Amino acid sequence: MAYPESKGATMNYKLRIKHPSGAEFEAEGPVEFIRNEKEGFLRALPGAAAGEPQKYHAEPAAEPAWSALAETRNGLLILKNKHHGLKAGEAALLLLACERQVNKTLSLGAITLSKAIKASGYAPERVDRMLAKATREGLVKASGTKRNRAYQITDKGLERAWLEARKLE
Repeated sequence: MAYPESKGATMNYKLRIKHPSGAEFEAEGPVEFIRNEKEGFLRALPGAAAGEPQKYHAEPAAEPAWSALAETRNGLLILKNKHHGLKAGEAALLLLACERQVNKTLSLGAITLSKAIKASGYAPERVDRMLAKATREGLVKASGTKRNRAYQITDKGLERAWLEARKLE
């Protein structure tokens, strides 16, 4: 991704590339300089044809199977399996994401969320304390007070949940 930096009359850009082989490239300067350096980097990668830069077609990562991750039991959406590396707060984020993606529900009450986390096999502390960090980071929005509190996952939170779900598959 190139980021322009304004320095006087000339524009400088930054470019960072991380190749699947583990090779990394970083350049800063005018557009032509970065373009030439990038082409040299791509030619130097293993498997590159002599004289031609490699072309990569980014394939979008598959959408996690939200319905395979969670199921509805007794009117409550719960995670199908308890995952050892997953903490209660991350499980809550996954449940909010599944609720949004599977049931198209935008917000979930704190009591319902707490019951879903417990039914999924996790022992949460108070939901408001457990999700305080996620709220500060902008992953979750909280509305209401005390027993009427409801939580809604944000787009940023959905991205984080998507990454967690990909790890679990």
